[in-house]
Amino acid sequence: MQRLVLAVLAASFGLAGAAHAQRPHPVRPPSRWLISGHSTAALGTSVGDAGGSINTSTGLGAGVEVGYLITPRLVAYAGLDIAKQPVDEVGLEGDFGLTHLEAGARLSFPRRLSTTVDDFDTGTSSDLSMSGLAFGAAGGVQVFVSPKLALDGGVSLGFGKMGNVKVDGQREDWGTPDNTTTTRIRFGANWYP
Repeated sequence: MQRLVLAVLAASFGLAGAAHAQRPHPVRPPSRWLISGHSTAALGTSVGDAGGSINTSTGLGAGVEVGYLITPRLVAYAGLDIAKQPVDEVGLEGDFGLTHLEAGARLSFPRRLSTTVDDFDTGTSSDLSMSGLAFGAAGGVQVFVSPKLALDGGVSLGFGKMGNVKVDGQREDWGTPDNTTTTRIRFGANWYP
């Protein structure tokens, strides 16, 4: 019986030591710089006015961010996301490239949808792009797997108008565009060199 009690006590101390070692400790990144890469899913986008619209389907893409930790909780950053979205219109085929250039607290700078449109009757191709300013909001979570590496996931919403339309580099009159909302879901990793 004495050996059983000693074995239970020894195992208890061993487990207590192991449990103590697993307690969360504050993680302070070894560097103030942050380099991040992530994948993104851009949900469908609609750009248009009262006369009609062009719609896209959900597409996948990738992005990068470079940031600087102002405080352990505040990061100033610049990032670029690019996603390929299929055209979701009868009679149109192809893909648009949805581009977001971002900084700071997810404040979006000009967004752009661009593609090459093929006319099957004439055999000609034209470059089409739509752009405009937007504001955005984002939320996410970061989980450290080591002192220098964290998994990162989040959702970003962008709101604004894409009223600048260009066909083969020439500005076209689009009328009064409706508001456009873009939604992106992302997952990636952050490295603190």
